Amino acid sequence: SSSTRKPWVVFDPVMISTSGHTLIDDETKSTMIAKVFPYADVLTPNKYEAEALLGRKLETPEDVEQGAKDILAMGVKSVLIKGGHSLMEQNNSASQTSKDVNATEGFAQDFFL
Repeated sequence: SSSTRKPWVVFDPVMISTSGHTLIDDETKSTMIAKVFPYADVLTPNKYEAEALLGRKLETPEDVEQGAKDILAMGVKSVLIKGGHSLMEQNNSASQTSKDVNATEGFAQDFFL
C-alpha cells in the first residue's frame, strides 16, 4: 500500500554558488558523503559540484560518465549530473569536441546513472 512506501530522497548538494564560490569546506563535504549520501535515492550535483566531489575536472562526456560511476561508489543509489552543456561552452568550438557533443549542440548534456 502507499502508506508503507518510503518517500524518495533527492539530494541536491549545493556546494558551489552560481558565481563559482565554494560554499562548504572539506570537512563538511566529507561528512555529507559519509552521513547523507547513503540515504539519497538520487543525487543531483551540477557539473561543478560533481568535479568538487571527485577532485577532478569533467571535460568530456566520457569523463562525466566515469564521474557518475565514481559518485555512485560514494554510496548514493543514483546520480544525475546536471549542466553538461558547459562541456560545449568551455570548448568554444564544435570542431574541438567529440562527435557525441557535436550531435547535440545547443542541448544540455545531463547524465543519469
